[in-house]
Amino acid sequence: MRQAYRKANALLNQHISNLSDGQTSFHIHYWGFMPNHYNNSLHRHSFFEICYVQQGTGSYLDDDVLYPLEPGALFCSRPGIWHQIRSEQGLVLFFIAFEIDESRTPAACRKLFQDITASGQAIASHENAALSARIWLTLFSLAESEAAVSRLPMNHLALALLHSFTQAFSPESNPQAGAMEEDSGEHRHFERAKLYIRDNLSSPLQMAQVARELDISPRHLSRIFQVRLGQTFVHYIQERRIQQAKDLLLHTDLPIKDIAERCGFESVHYFTRVFTKQLGVSPARFRRLQFADGRQNL
Repeated sequence: MRQAYRKANALLNQHISNLSDGQTSFHIHYWGFMPNHYNNSLHRHSFFEICYVQQGTGSYLDDDVLYPLEPGALFCSRPGIWHQIRSEQGLVLFFIAFEIDESRTPAACRKLFQDITASGQAIASHENAALSARIWLTLFSLAESEAAVSRLPMNHLALALLHSFTQAFSPESNPQAGAMEEDSGEHRHFERAKLYIRDNLSSPLQMAQVARELDISPRHLSRIFQVRLGQTFVHYIQERRIQQAKDLLLHTDLPIKDIAERCGFESVHYFTRVFTKQLGVSPARFRRLQFADGRQNL
């Protein structure tokens, strides 16, 4: 097992020392994967050092406050803060020391780490530590694997780990703040229905057919459009057909009969009747008027 820790140390320290995602730029001083970490001396440094306890128990002294350490603990040594790790039995410890390149990082991103430096939490809550822990364990698993690993996924994982610390140690850390909301089934059905309609306007598009594609009932599909748009399923489709017809009238030389077919109207006569009712002019007159006026849309 010691060989796995040595391999992970060598790989990450050799290949992942400078990272940037176009927003925040990081300089990594060192990575550490240590199977037996006992006591160290009271010290401080000018950069961040963040540690994850995979196994073992102990304590962490941060600016005269003593915190217990147990498996899953994630703790942060902030720049300028006196700190010390203590353990009688030894800790299996992952750690990373880094600082941001302020000259290549926008002010908003710099402020996230400045806030942690000024008043960030020393120990992350269990909920906020969970994301960092999963990424760290994945990094270690890849680094110690016998299989060859591309640098690109390792870089992406390392960036994700670094960014996860801003949630874990923020002065007002809240696992719900800025969290991605779970997408509702209704929202997904609505978006899928719109895409299906857009891509199949030339087809009849009966409600039962679209509902079957989404594996929901026609009644449920009807309710989704009424709630989301305040209009019926049929009305929405007709609006899409007319909009596409307008675009084709303005930007192509297609005969009106062909446009009617492409937009899903059962006949050119029905198309003309619906179009004229909606816009007040026939398709042919609409095309003539727009070009005569020099306009490209209505």
